[in-house]
Amino acid sequence: MEMQRTVKTIAILGVDGDNYEVGGVYIGEAHKPTCYILTKSEDRSVCFENLESFPSYDRIRELVH
Repeated sequence: MEMQRTVKTIAILGVDGDNYEVGGVYIGEAHKPTCYILTKSEDRSVCFENLESFPSYDRIRELVH
């Protein structure tokens, strides 16, 4: 039996004039995300999946620049 994967928006962070949505990936009935997804809110153009920890402002800057 395959466990269901659910993505829930945890936060929207403003970094250098752009907004980024942080989604937590939950497997089954887990209460803690197994990884995180980062997406640029305005146009959904930047997407990083399977981030091991909640991204800090500095980490977001590293990923997008």
